[in-house]
Amino acid sequence: MRYLTLKLAVMGQPLDNQDEFVDIARPLLRNYENKVRLLKGYLCPADTRIQNFLDSHLKELGDPVPRLPENTLVLDRPGLGRILSLPYKGASFISPYLNSYRVSQGILHNPVSDRRTTKGVFRIVEGGFPVPDDKQAVPKRAFASLLNAALNPPADTLTLPLQ
Repeated sequence: MRYLTLKLAVMGQPLDNQDEFVDIARPLLRNYENKVRLLKGYLCPADTRIQNFLDSHLKELGDPVPRLPENTLVLDRPGLGRILSLPYKGASFISPYLNSYRVSQGILHNPVSDRRTTKGVFRIVEGGFPVPDDKQAVPKRAFASLLNAALNPPADTLTLPLQ
């Protein structure tokens, strides 16, 4: 929990000022924040390749190409996702989009509108390899709009259950 608190603090989330551990770590956090500030605009090598592909594939649209996020939370230790899924010392989280509960096997996430299905049509963006007959082609502009919406979600969907 302390490790996750520090990771969130570096991303600008509020800290619990009552914790002695946080007071000890505060100089390290400032140092890390300065490094993050100096690396603004840097993407890891994999994200750089993806962003370069998006730039080249969508440049003909004339609109700004959606940008991958620079400041991301990396879940680099086992169990961090589980800790983030529910309030600290809580057994459930309810939002307009999702209900999450602690169960004996872990955490159960129940979306309010679950539209997943194994049936349907698979869609592929135009402009790359030929689209097979059993798939549907999607215009690049539609893909760019959907990607932009996914990378810029509404603020009310960004609530962390942990807080």
